[in-house]
Amino acid sequence: MVKSIPLLKVWKIRVTENELQGWIANQRRHSLFFDGAAKGNPRRAGIGGVILNPTGSRIHSFAWGSGIASSIQTEALGLFQGLKILKVLNIREVNDIGDSQVIIKTMVTRSKTKDLRLARLIHKILDLGESFHNLNVYHVLRANNKEADNEANKAALLTAGALLKGG
Repeated sequence: MVKSIPLLKVWKIRVTENELQGWIANQRRHSLFFDGAAKGNPRRAGIGGVILNPTGSRIHSFAWGSGIASSIQTEALGLFQGLKILKVLNIREVNDIGDSQVIIKTMVTRSKTKDLRLARLIHKILDLGESFHNLNVYHVLRANNKEADNEANKAALLTAGALLKGG
């Protein structure tokens, strides 16, 4: 059984990009913007993300070809990969920000899904989330997730398992 992440929250940010950047800077914690892209559903797919430091500056990005997957699966995989990178970087307080209401709602409400691959991935995300001191999950509009979206779209052109190193 998966333990719950004690401080997991959801908040829909419906603001301009400048307002979002100001909000991030006031959080005093790292932010992970994550995304997934599938060129058809399911089709060739990729994941991407950007990690910002507490002042809002990019410290890491990633783009990874994920093979054939649905758009929802790639969104979840983007979050999972981002959390793994944060763990390696020893960042334990983070805001996870994505534009997939389905993934964020599933994370927060522990909703069941008929997609077994997605269910296993959500289970892994929740397990990994327990290693963080403070993990908050937020939804933004796609327009406010441009950098992660760009990384995911680059990754969708890669072969499965190919990684573009970020920095």
